[in-house]
Amino acid sequence: MKSDNTNIKVTTVRDGEQDIEAKVGANLLEVLRENNVSIAANCGGRGTCGKCVVHIDGEERLACQTEVTEGMQLKVSSGEESFVILEDYASGEKLADSIDNYDNLCIGVDIGTTTVVLQLIDAKSGKIASTRSFLNAQRQYGEDVISRIQCANEGDLDALTDAIRSNLLAAIKSLCSDVGVEPTQLKYICIAGNTTMMFLLLHYECQSLGVFPFEPEFKHKDQYTFFETFGVDTCDCPVYLVPWVSAYVGGDITAGYLDCRGNGSETAFLIDMGTNGEMMLWTKDKILCTSTAAGPAFEGGGITYGTGSIPGAISKIDYTGDSFTFETIAGEPPVGICGSGVLDASACLLRGEFVDETGRMEDPYFDEGVVIAKKANGKPILFTQKDVRELQLAKSAIRAGVEILLSEAGLTISQLDAVYLAGGFGQKLRIESAVEVGLLPEEMAQKVRSIGNSSLGGAVRICRDLKMLEDAKELAEKAEEIQLSAHPDFQNFFMDYMAFADL
Repeated sequence: MKSDNTNIKVTTVRDGEQDIEAKVGANLLEVLRENNVSIAANCGGRGTCGKCVVHIDGEERLACQTEVTEGMQLKVSSGEESFVILEDYASGEKLADSIDNYDNLCIGVDIGTTTVVLQLIDAKSGKIASTRSFLNAQRQYGEDVISRIQCANEGDLDALTDAIRSNLLAAIKSLCSDVGVEPTQLKYICIAGNTTMMFLLLHYECQSLGVFPFEPEFKHKDQYTFFETFGVDTCDCPVYLVPWVSAYVGGDITAGYLDCRGNGSETAFLIDMGTNGEMMLWTKDKILCTSTAAGPAFEGGGITYGTGSIPGAISKIDYTGDSFTFETIAGEPPVGICGSGVLDASACLLRGEFVDETGRMEDPYFDEGVVIAKKANGKPILFTQKDVRELQLAKSAIRAGVEILLSEAGLTISQLDAVYLAGGFGQKLRIESAVEVGLLPEEMAQKVRSIGNSSLGGAVRICRDLKMLEDAKELAEKAEEIQLSAHPDFQNFFMDYMAFADL
């Protein structure tokens, strides 16, 4: 009797060839996931993002829409191995020349939706001994927290938890190996990340994060065991998670606050412009925070020729009056447009009158888009009408949140000491483009400071001084969250700032 199983041959850029046993007729994306083959699937396997491309017999196919056939041979090349991961932050220091005491080693971690960074710290001197970073393997289940919550609720919680735990454990072991110690010698570990990332790490059910009133079912604990966090008991060091404020204002923002406050700003704004735009505004007397669904445009998602921060991603664009000039990450030939390039492109199209103040592209560009650059093979990289709309939605959501937090705090921009922009997009964006498209008010331009991976920075600050955990807990308890969807002014602000006209 013929078996339902077959051996398929998978070739990847990173791991070379491997044979995988799979069931004939099984979904190819699910098979690749189960066998730890890294492949982008930003839409969670729904066939809408076009990222899970595989090459079979010289043809491109989407893994999520392909069934396993007898003796299938395929190549996987998502380009993720070369993704540029942000490891810098405001309070960063140089690597330690030597470690003072192997009994004082600890690890600070940032678990981002897209990337993960770990740093081994000498707690006594506060210096960094080593760093590891990698793409979050959960990206195979969707690029944003909403898609991952949905996947977890539909039966993939075990797989999502295993994906992040296995990668973290390997990175912890590798960091310790760098200085010749075992993980059992670690003093403690501190982890920051958004609330969904923390729930998935801890293997918590995520239903409460995805339905109104969006209140996390599980409360933050002062301390977790290594087993609670990683599912194994190979180490007995305690694990501290930076406390979250709510379902969509997570420990990454709490950690970012700790990193920013080290700069002494008493009245300041912190903005992380990711898919879920998180913001915090603080004065001497109050702390306000909010989040807004900005969408993935600031990370190159949802853009026709969008890409993440990989070599060849167009990160800077100018318009000279008759042509476009651009810069790419690592100076490589252009492959697509990342978030900062999306912002520049919109500003250039507005300046060159390719689009009007409503965001409508002029003829003859409305149907096909504007050619920004060409790939090495001569194929054009276009910026389309759809892309302009994606940027408008993202920038309007962020700007509405900024205006409402300022209003609720009773502050004017002139009263802010600083405006901190966190994350990879904040690191690369040009302020003049942000102002030109209306993402940020012009009055903010001189106050903006890009601070990099502030989530990691806050986790490392806690590693250097555990007393800061109490500051983080006090912040999470004191912070007042403003629910934008229920705010009476949100819709008006959102519609007003969709336009590119000065308001």
